[in-house]
Amino acid sequence: MRLIVENRFALFGLVALALLALFGVAFVIRPVNAELGVSEPDTVRPDLAARVCPAPHESSDDADSSVAAFAPRVSRDDEGELRAVPLAEVDEGGAGAQTLGEELTEPGRVWRTDTGDATRPTALHAEGSLASGLDSAQTTVSDDAITEVRCAAPSIGTWFALPGADDPDDVDLETLTVHLANPEDFRATVSVDIYTMEGPSYSPESRGIHLGPGESTELDVTELIQNTGSLGVHVRTSTGRVAASLLAEHSSGNSDWVPPTRSPDEEHVIPGVPGGEGTRRLFVAAPGDEPVEARVRVVTEEPNDTDDEPLVLNVPPAASAWLTLESALAEAPGTVVVEADGPVVAGVIAEAVDGKKVVETAYTAAVDPLTGPLDTTAVIPDMPEDIDMELVLGALDEDARVVATPIAADGSMGDAVRAEVAAGTTHVLGTDTDGWGVPSGADPEDGYAVRLELLEGSGPVYAARVLRSGDALSVLPVTPAPVSVQLPVVRNSMTGIVP
Repeated sequence: MRLIVENRFALFGLVALALLALFGVAFVIRPVNAELGVSEPDTVRPDLAARVCPAPHESSDDADSSVAAFAPRVSRDDEGELRAVPLAEVDEGGAGAQTLGEELTEPGRVWRTDTGDATRPTALHAEGSLASGLDSAQTTVSDDAITEVRCAAPSIGTWFALPGADDPDDVDLETLTVHLANPEDFRATVSVDIYTMEGPSYSPESRGIHLGPGESTELDVTELIQNTGSLGVHVRTSTGRVAASLLAEHSSGNSDWVPPTRSPDEEHVIPGVPGGEGTRRLFVAAPGDEPVEARVRVVTEEPNDTDDEPLVLNVPPAASAWLTLESALAEAPGTVVVEADGPVVAGVIAEAVDGKKVVETAYTAAVDPLTGPLDTTAVIPDMPEDIDMELVLGALDEDARVVATPIAADGSMGDAVRAEVAAGTTHVLGTDTDGWGVPSGADPEDGYAVRLELLEGSGPVYAARVLRSGDALSVLPVTPAPVSVQLPVVRNSMTGIVP
């Protein structure tokens, strides 16, 4: 024994022998699959979910704000719980955990509560069947404006693409505010990266923001977006997760929530660019260390000529750029396709005008499509009363078929409307033209949800909801809300247990 202790090579040999014995035992008792040590692919229904909607932005006294949520029923025995609480402000150390609205215990019904007087973010916590296929959003409606924001799931990273604070054509912002909330039980540390046309922009205040459980804060980043007409914004955490929302005040005075866009990728599709007069502008940011060439085409109600050359946008490394889309869209509603030779993020602004005056603004962003086999369902959780709604659907390489079903607060269903979208076109489904409306017997004041379902054999479809009321305009990109998610294949290797 003394010889072994004094001889480092002998000690190393004993350690190696022990490891070989350990892996020998593991090999003998390994699972016997078609491929040794590999689990079978499977799906699971989520049974826990959290969403956060920011406090409504300052608006006129006549504005009405509400948060709505919906999770579809899958089977007769489905049950669970959905409740909402206001998050504590940072300086109150966790106070204010009263429940908002009534608790919901079964899916297939619309949950809704008024948030007009809310001064804190609203956190929704869902369990059981109410956590699968859940979507929620906050809508604020006044006499001359509509804004809406999807209640965000806590994440380690969220991206946005939008205009900056300096543009020769006044397509720019007066202020930009990042809303951060931590609905979870552990601390989060957050940083905000901004990619301008000249490169990264940051400050000490945008780095290492600490949020304890139940805390929220607002970060004004207006000083970081000067002297640029285009932005990419990345909210990321080094510990924990946060729900991030972005409020942009346009130089015209209109305020809007900017929807998050897909993480950096070489291909993006942005649905729901509304038709009409006014600026339509694409923003692209490339966070990598190499310049990127992005090729852009628009898909409208008329099939594209395959011989048309795409628009080209060159983006510097770790920077952003913009491209005008008015000529390509020709005032038609459309879907924007971005294909790049490097990872990018992308978003679009739409301005509504009266003459030369900008009277309203709206934003849309890249989303994943409704597609089989799992992402075949989406939810629009709230339809405000007396507001015209358009569902803008885009199909690229295959024909798509979608059914939209209105669902009342009590779970009763209205008449479903079917839409067929030819490959390479954008189709608009409207409440004023397609017989779509409040389910029979339902109170319009209670609002209603819409469930979108991709029919069997359909190709992928990209969707967004557009709200209009007079000059008021708002766009909400529609994301898949699957009731089941794919579990990753687990392999019998050290990478399965060692990150």
